[in-house]
Amino acid sequence: MKNPLAKMSRRERLYVMAGGAVLFFGLVVYPVTKKVAAFRAEQFELLQDELQLLENLYTFELDAWTIEEEHEKMVAALRKADDLFFPPIENRILTQTAMTKLLNELGPDLSLETTAGRSSIGDAANQMNLQIKGEGRYPEILKFIYRLETYRPLILVDSISLAERRTRRRRRDTSTDASEPQLTLNMSIKIICQAGGE
Repeated sequence: MKNPLAKMSRRERLYVMAGGAVLFFGLVVYPVTKKVAAFRAEQFELLQDELQLLENLYTFELDAWTIEEEHEKMVAALRKADDLFFPPIENRILTQTAMTKLLNELGPDLSLETTAGRSSIGDAANQMNLQIKGEGRYPEILKFIYRLETYRPLILVDSISLAERRTRRRRRDTSTDASEPQLTLNMSIKIICQAGGE
C-alpha cells in the first residue's frame, strides 16, 4: 500500500500537517491547557482562602493578647482598689451585725435600726443590701450622710428619704419654736465585698 502523502504535492502536505497540528492542538492541547488553568485558578483561590484564614488567626491572636493585657491591668487595678471593698462575706448575719455596729458609730445620734434590704435576683454573692431607719435633726442626718460618703470601704446609697416626724400638739402654741424639727430618715444602702466569701 502506497503512502497517501507521497501522491500529494509539497504544498498539500504542508496543509495536511498544519491541519493535523490544529486538530491536535484543538482536541488535545487546548482542553488540557484549559483544565490546567482551571486547576491553577482553583489552587490559587484555595491559597487565597488559606492566607485570609491565617490573617484572621493572626488578628485573633493579637486581639487575645490585647484582651489578656487589659485583663491583667484590670486585675492589678482591682488589687490596688481592695480598700474600696469590704472583707468577704463569710456569714451574712455576722456581716450585717458588723454593719449595724459601724452605722451606729457613723450616726450615733440617730437611733438607727438596720435590717436586711430586699435583694434583687441579679444581686451578686459578694453584695449585701441593707435598709436603715432612724430619727434625728437635720444637721445630725447631714453629718451621717457625709460620713457615709467619705467612708472607706465604699458604702453605696441606693435611695434616701427624709420626712418631718409628726407629733401631737398638746396645746395650741402660737409662739415659734426655734429648735429644729425631728426628721425621720429612710435609707437603702449597698455594700460590695471582696470575692471569696460564701
